[in-house]
Amino acid sequence: MSRFAGRFILAGLLSGALIIVGSPDGMAGAQQDSASRVILAQARPNPPPPDVEANIAGLRRKLQITPAQEAQFNAVANVMRANARAEATVPHQPPANASAVDDLRAEIQYDEIELAGMKRLLPALDALYASLSPAQRQAADAAFRQGPGG
Repeated sequence: MSRFAGRFILAGLLSGALIIVGSPDGMAGAQQDSASRVILAQARPNPPPPDVEANIAGLRRKLQITPAQEAQFNAVANVMRANARAEATVPHQPPANASAVDDLRAEIQYDEIELAGMKRLLPALDALYASLSPAQRQAADAAFRQGPGG
């Protein structure tokens, strides 16, 4: 996969990465005092961005995952969620008044997080791909070329 294709895929996976929605647990915590909410927020991992869940569901549908492939697909989905959370912690764009040097630093930092995510995804995707039928492989090839939602 070319660098551009990999970035496109991850960009598609994370198009809504900076918008994190609260879970029902977080809404219930609104009645607790602020110190308790801070502790609960720190104890719970951040939920993955909502677009990631839609992308995972779309990928499952496109690949027509069988019950026998569920474990391999879930491994891919879990890495996608973890990658989305990791990328959501690093701003992709520096402030508008950033210098060219600051802009390049921000891009490098984001790219390093993105590359680490692709490296985590590869073994899980490799295992899933090995379990796919020829028709499912064609669907996977097309899905990853277009990017999720494409």
